[in-house]
Amino acid sequence: MTTDFLAAWRLWLLVVVALLAVGYVVVLRWRQRATVRFTQIELLDQVAPRRPTWRRHVVAVLQLLGLAVAVVAIARPVDRNTERTQSEGRILVLFDVSLSMDADDVDPDRFTSAQEAARQFVEAVDTDVEVGLESFSGAVAVEVSPTLDRARVLEGIDDLALAEATAIGDALAVGTRLLVSAADESETSRADDVAPGVMVLLSDGETTVGIPTADGAAQAAEAGIPVFTIAFGTEQGTIEDPVTGDILPVPVRTSELEDVAETTGGAAYAASTGDELANAYDEVRGSLGDTLGEEIEIVRELTWQWALAAFVLLASAWALSLLWLRGMV
Repeated sequence: MTTDFLAAWRLWLLVVVALLAVGYVVVLRWRQRATVRFTQIELLDQVAPRRPTWRRHVVAVLQLLGLAVAVVAIARPVDRNTERTQSEGRILVLFDVSLSMDADDVDPDRFTSAQEAARQFVEAVDTDVEVGLESFSGAVAVEVSPTLDRARVLEGIDDLALAEATAIGDALAVGTRLLVSAADESETSRADDVAPGVMVLLSDGETTVGIPTADGAAQAAEAGIPVFTIAFGTEQGTIEDPVTGDILPVPVRTSELEDVAETTGGAAYAASTGDELANAYDEVRGSLGDTLGEEIEIVRELTWQWALAAFVLLASAWALSLLWLRGMV
């Protein structure tokens, strides 16, 4: 939230208030000198009777403050804030749980490191943005539908388990249908040019079963859903075949994920360490404001509050001047 003024140039009137303050001090000093020059000390009390000292200063200060606050009021101060409607804030994380994620080319392994980075990402997303979780290997599972309940999403990440095969195309298709359905069910009406949400796709491989990756990306693009992809792992990744015990190479594949991002209007990232993965998530989060819909600016004018404060200060000065300076009760 920021505060500024609709007519800031009027604040120049504060110079007038400052000059009045300077004038008040000058008059006080002049009166002090004039009193000292009066030679008939015995007649001083008759000619210049005792005046309220600190009281008249209080009245003057209140008057000057009231004028300064009044100047701020006529400059029309406002608070500006930005908000998003509920339908514009929805993120679906697509998490690859294929066996290749068990490779230990990333410390301690791709899967564990990816889980930790996903947790950090979910916790860092703005609290008014819904987050969902979908896992995919040879089959696709919606672990958590988009929700504001971060605990459910974090629990879903903790409960992920590895399985065989990789179905990126199917994951994109299922995620697209989920986001479109969630947007249709939202109580907040959605503009035609606002995406029903965004998807963040984390994977280390390429589609081995199900529909082609390009077909899933095409469905997301048709629904207006941008997909941010993160290719995680290195070219040196290997796993042990659970059946034969052989060591199998599982190098990270980036080309399909880059094509998905280009097709849907998202962005593609590559990460070869846990820290790089966390940084990629941060970059994704920083880009979401450009894709979750236009922010609505809320402007609240504060003129009446400042005008009321000026009224109270000036009224107080007037009342005290009657009570203290003129002897009126």
